[in-house]
Amino acid sequence: MHQATPSYYHIAVEPTPERVGQVQRIVAAHTRYWGLERLTPSATRGLGVLLELAVRRRPDSRVEVEAWWNGQHLINAVSYEDPATGASQGLPQRCSAQIAALSDGWGSCTRGARRIVWFSLRSRTGVRELLVPRIPVPDASEALQLPSSARPDVALEPVAAAPVPVAPVLVDAGTAS
Repeated sequence: MHQATPSYYHIAVEPTPERVGQVQRIVAAHTRYWGLERLTPSATRGLGVLLELAVRRRPDSRVEVEAWWNGQHLINAVSYEDPATGASQGLPQRCSAQIAALSDGWGSCTRGARRIVWFSLRSRTGVRELLVPRIPVPDASEALQLPSSARPDVALEPVAAAPVPVAPVLVDAGTAS
């Protein structure tokens, strides 16, 4: 199991039909870089649906695309100015059905005059991926070493070192030149 690092990407673009494919390719490159190749096709199709909706609804405003990877879910969001941000005005049924079919969860909310539509894709590894690396466990030789203050058998008073006798070194005069 690889250890996941939380990742985030944000881009603001003009909503034109040409930009839809460009943004899809950019986000696909980021998801592959994050090691999420399995989620890339669904992520790019879902973003394509949401970007096309933004282009149809408000072609003269700025669209923001965000992608988050949190170790369990890849969350993609598209926000755009929507003149009809009232509570009764939701996403078109066709759009919401496509997003629901592509994702594990999705939602929509408004913030001021902007509509934010997001969807989530769950990592299907079956094992929860860690967000931060674990602290390495010490090996047996490191784990057994205790500081001298923690060991009761070690004297805490300094011990005077005894002088080490030095033996004279004999040099044979016949071999030295």
